[in-house]
Amino acid sequence: MAGWVDQFDWQFWFTGTFLPDKSYRDTIKTKRAYERFVSKIGKDYNLHNIEYFLAVERFKHGDFTHCHSLINGLDGLTYRQIGEAWRSLYGREKVEGYVKDKGANFYLTKYVTKELCDWDLKVDKRKSYYLNFK
Repeated sequence: MAGWVDQFDWQFWFTGTFLPDKSYRDTIKTKRAYERFVSKIGKDYNLHNIEYFLAVERFKHGDFTHCHSLINGLDGLTYRQIGEAWRSLYGREKVEGYVKDKGANFYLTKYVTKELCDWDLKVDKRKSYYLNFK
């Protein structure tokens, strides 16, 4: 699955956690929260083609969730701007540049393949992607 995810273009590796009073147990609600975050960035910075691969993970104790994602379409934004959008809504975050072959794709997809989690993919369907496993 990591190879499949790497066929897409990514700019950022993102992890978002929630403050206790904004935490979710439900993975669907966590996905919706992430979508609100992406919508906020789009609206605030007039970006219309934000793409992402999202995995929702439960903390080890199993009660609450957080999310990891790969993001594309945030041209011109800084780590700080992206982070501020999440912090203003939910809590803490970590934003890094995505470097292919550094392992973020494996880290992200391990939740999808090893344990029950929720995930989502939003890519620009006007682009052509080819699956290329080696």
